[in-house]
Amino acid sequence: MTETLDESVSVCAVCATDIDPDNSCQLSYSTDKVCDDCAYICERCDDVGTENDNWCTVDNNERWCQNCTDNYASWCDSCEEYSTDGSCYIEDRGTYWCDSCASNNAFYCEDCNEWNEMGCTNCNESRVIHDYSYRPDPIFHSTDNNERLFFGLEIEMEFGRGLSEASEYAYQLEGLELAYLKHDGSISNGFELVTHPMSHDFYKNEATELFDVIEGLRTTYNASSWGTGRCGVHIHISRTGFNGGAHMHRFLNLVYSNQDFYEALAGRSSSRWAKFDDVDQIVVDGTRDENGLRNYKRYRSFKDKINSGRHTDRYSAVNTQNHATLEMRIFRGTTKGMTIKSHIDLAHASVEYTRVMSISQVKEGSLTTDSFMKYIESHVDLYPELNERMSRLIEPSVRLNGQNVSA
Repeated sequence: MTETLDESVSVCAVCATDIDPDNSCQLSYSTDKVCDDCAYICERCDDVGTENDNWCTVDNNERWCQNCTDNYASWCDSCEEYSTDGSCYIEDRGTYWCDSCASNNAFYCEDCNEWNEMGCTNCNESRVIHDYSYRPDPIFHSTDNNERLFFGLEIEMEFGRGLSEASEYAYQLEGLELAYLKHDGSISNGFELVTHPMSHDFYKNEATELFDVIEGLRTTYNASSWGTGRCGVHIHISRTGFNGGAHMHRFLNLVYSNQDFYEALAGRSSSRWAKFDDVDQIVVDGTRDENGLRNYKRYRSFKDKINSGRHTDRYSAVNTQNHATLEMRIFRGTTKGMTIKSHIDLAHASVEYTRVMSISQVKEGSLTTDSFMKYIESHVDLYPELNERMSRLIEPSVRLNGQNVSA
């Protein structure tokens, strides 16, 4: 008996599965067809291709084919992205930047009609605020030569007036090799003060000049951070300070299991800048409801965050996309030294509390708010600012809200 081929069925050129021609896409450059899952469509010209073709992300979210990108977009060497924002040549860099990066991170001299990152050398104009992509070699500060756990601060602040004077004043920190200033497109008329990596003890007992300058920015130059609605404090924690992946897992589990506690101490809840739901996973559980629809279940997973973190959201409570650090992004902006020190206390306590902890201890409730608070309260000498802040801000009911999840 001879089999009859069903000519109404085509085969996807990429995954080789059968597809209905009415529910398929024809490639723009050949007669081949692909299924909807394998079709890549240029959001500018609507040409159809596949994942094997060259595609570019333009303006942060649009997928363009290579031809459209080459002809209608520009590459920015500062933010390292394609955009339709225009292009400016930065003289002292010898590269092209998009209009946004040039406006925020470079200096335009009307006399010379030139853009420069560090100011116009012809007119002796200087800049002390580096562009957002500035990455100097880190200078580590510690009171212990064997220290492996370091913290780096990013403190965003804005100025109604006097930004130039304030930045010149804060520039002394760069000479002291304690911190430097960077532009940040998310804030208005201000800068991000970025510290070099420091140990917890160094912050608490040796970084006097750092906190003196921050206090001067607040009292003399009217720096604003807490009330702007845009500024935050980010704390980078060195990966070398963890005892491996299991320790990172416990640390993340502690933070994500006690959202109310951490947000109360951080001073804000932000689903935009510091999400707590980026670890939630939804899967089909294999059953169906009474209408025959598949049932789904939600669970929490830190698998994608332990290593490179590239498959998780950067704007999360703990960003793990950085190669050398884990970044706590939960904190509201502030220029008060005592509050900043309490935030460093919290980061340090979170790491040290979870350093040595068995699976049985986790299952018995060691990662709950109540257990963690008892640890902090038993180390008053080590965490004085955190204990003081905790006593003022944490309601008794918050102690019971930390829900433990399996290790």
